[in-house]
Amino acid sequence: MRAALSLVGTFILTLPICAQTLPQTRTIPVPALVEVKSGEIAYDLSANDFTIKDQGIEQKVKLDEADSAPHSLILVIQTGRNASLQRDKIDHLDSLLDTIVTSPADQIGVLTFDSRPHVLQKLTADSNAVSHTLGNIPSGDQGAAMFDALNAAVAMFSQAPAENRRVILLISGEHDHGSLASSTAPLIRSISLANVTVYSLTFGAPKREFLGKLWSMNPLAMTAGAMSRNAAEALAQLTGGDFYRFGSEKNFDDHIGEMANHIHNSYWLSFQPDDPAPGFHSLQVGVRRARTTIVAARSGYWIPAAGEAESQ
Repeated sequence: MRAALSLVGTFILTLPICAQTLPQTRTIPVPALVEVKSGEIAYDLSANDFTIKDQGIEQKVKLDEADSAPHSLILVIQTGRNASLQRDKIDHLDSLLDTIVTSPADQIGVLTFDSRPHVLQKLTADSNAVSHTLGNIPSGDQGAAMFDALNAAVAMFSQAPAENRRVILLISGEHDHGSLASSTAPLIRSISLANVTVYSLTFGAPKREFLGKLWSMNPLAMTAGAMSRNAAEALAQLTGGDFYRFGSEKNFDDHIGEMANHIHNSYWLSFQPDDPAPGFHSLQVGVRRARTTIVAARSGYWIPAAGEAESQ
């Protein structure tokens, strides 16, 4: 009997150790915007109407309630380099934010960047504080360290409630100039791990280029290559957001309205990977219903290796 009790005690003592070795279940959120052929947003879709392929393997899709969670929105605004020429077009940004932040639980943070990032306002639900910050943005120098700024914005989300949906509104040129973190892979990793959706409004001159879908035999390399051509557009495509260029105040206003509409009317899909292998995973999101198409959807995410820090 004593031997039997000893065996039982040994078994109980080893249970926590065994539990710690089990892989953690990870849920991957996938925002997706769907339109009908007329260009209007498609409503009333169910989880069965969607397909998600992770590295080409179809996954079981879950659909959350539309617009059910509050938002944590960080405005990342370029003030350096040639951004001063655009200030008159975006000076009234404060008055446009009500179309995006519609719940008392929504938060806004403000970060500007020139040769380095500057956190002007931590995440807050105080609209007066945000208005004061936006009305007193200083001019920048000749740098435009976009990658450093986006990494700093991701770090700001550590103060956001876990249930909030995380959105970055990037108002900038299309390229990084002078970041200390010059490599794109760490930024792709940090934004993917933080489950951030990037919406980009740029004042760069239009260029004849096509990024294509961010998938290939080496999707991480393709994503990094797309970022070298147009970082703002590639990040929007990677995370399921929007990308627009603006050349006038009216362009800017119209695009903010479109982004707000998309933020609040995107479907919020999720899945648990069948094969949670560490590293970058490419996603392909589809819709089964006839005469509908996926306009924007998250196209990649990152799973850290065992023992690898979630943030850097």
